[in-house]
Amino acid sequence: MLKLSNILTKLSIPVKSRRYSSYPISFTYHLQNLPATQYTQLSNGVTVATEERESSNACIGLYIDAGSRYESNIENGVAHFFEHIAFKGSNGRSKSDLETQMACLGAKYKCITTRELVVYYVECLSEDTALATEILTDCIFNNSFNKVEIEHQKQTVYSEMIDHDNDPGKVVFDYLHASAFQGTPLAHTVMGPSSNLYNFTDCTICRYLSKCFDPCRTVLAAVGGVKHEQIVDLAASYLCGLEPLKSIDMDTYRYSGSDVRFRDDSMPTAHVVIAVEGPSFSDDDRIVMEVARFIIGGWDRSQPGGLKHPARLARTITQGNLCDSYQAFNLNYKDCGLFGVHFVADTLYQDDIMMSIQEEFMYLATCVTEPEVDRAKNFLKAKILSDTESSLGTCMDIGRCTLYYGYRPSLPQRMQAVDDVTVDHVRQACYRYLYDKCPVVAAVGPTEGLFEYPRIRSYMYWARF
Repeated sequence: MLKLSNILTKLSIPVKSRRYSSYPISFTYHLQNLPATQYTQLSNGVTVATEERESSNACIGLYIDAGSRYESNIENGVAHFFEHIAFKGSNGRSKSDLETQMACLGAKYKCITTRELVVYYVECLSEDTALATEILTDCIFNNSFNKVEIEHQKQTVYSEMIDHDNDPGKVVFDYLHASAFQGTPLAHTVMGPSSNLYNFTDCTICRYLSKCFDPCRTVLAAVGGVKHEQIVDLAASYLCGLEPLKSIDMDTYRYSGSDVRFRDDSMPTAHVVIAVEGPSFSDDDRIVMEVARFIIGGWDRSQPGGLKHPARLARTITQGNLCDSYQAFNLNYKDCGLFGVHFVADTLYQDDIMMSIQEEFMYLATCVTEPEVDRAKNFLKAKILSDTESSLGTCMDIGRCTLYYGYRPSLPQRMQAVDDVTVDHVRQACYRYLYDKCPVVAAVGPTEGLFEYPRIRSYMYWARF
């Protein structure tokens, strides 16, 4: 009997008492046994962050605190343009040699540029990590800036600009930032104007990279079948030669409640955004406003549910047939954010949907219920787990969190942060950010039916006592 007791003790799963956990034992065990993120900082300031997994593939990424926010007016768009020549050759590899090596590796090299972040990453087999990382760093920090390739890629980027301008869903968010942060670099678009594009030269790109690609603002992240010591050794070999730069003074953002509309009656529907200033990425209110975002939710005509949809706003829209789709958003930057709703509607119902959204804002600040908050918390936790399920998703998460926080909170910590949100937290945060605040409104399309800005502003305090 004693021997059997010892065996059962060894086989038992060490978890906290279920009296203190809202999760099944298997899920709690999974969270507690996830691999930890390991960190090392090189002598020149580069941060190496890794998460080892039992996997035969790996994702390695360079995350740099750069982007359109750090560009001058004449440089605007250069970070995005560099994407197109990043893997077109280096000083040590010709374009043809590089393409041959990439093809033999079977690895995927990709780039992402946002307003505050540039990312260059590779997905490869774990056994090819060393070569894939060497190619990645060689292309980014030892690029050849081939003049012929630069001129060729200008045509490609110009075609992308045309496609972007033909997508009202993307254009309206450019207008949103241009209006909300007018007069500051955060108003810059990622692609920049075409007038800048045709003036880009190898000198323009080199000047921008030498200004922004600072090792102290760089994270090398790796997730998958990799060892932390291996990635640190690779970083020491290929990144230690980078010299720290003089820090850039980032212009302070300035939020402006405002209104911008591009009326085009030839379009069947209008894309409209209403937003207010929201929390920054590191603000404690970010998680609370994420919960608020999921309470508002999203809807389009392809979704089932109708009057039984869990989101209150979706039920209102379905009942009145007010719009084709809507989606709440919570955009977080280093020192600021934007919280709001994007919707697509024809002229007849634009005023009704705008009033319904603003009524939802007031509802969040005063009357939201516990079941609604619990539902939104479940959605948010599911999204966090889904986003970090793949090696790529986790690598992205590590890179961004390390740049903004200095570390990546563990999944148990994040689950607990969501669980700690209460109804009072949501009401108080929404009251601070939504109630009687000047919104920013951006619209593209047939906007004749949209209220004028003074009336929209007045509905932000209609529940005033």
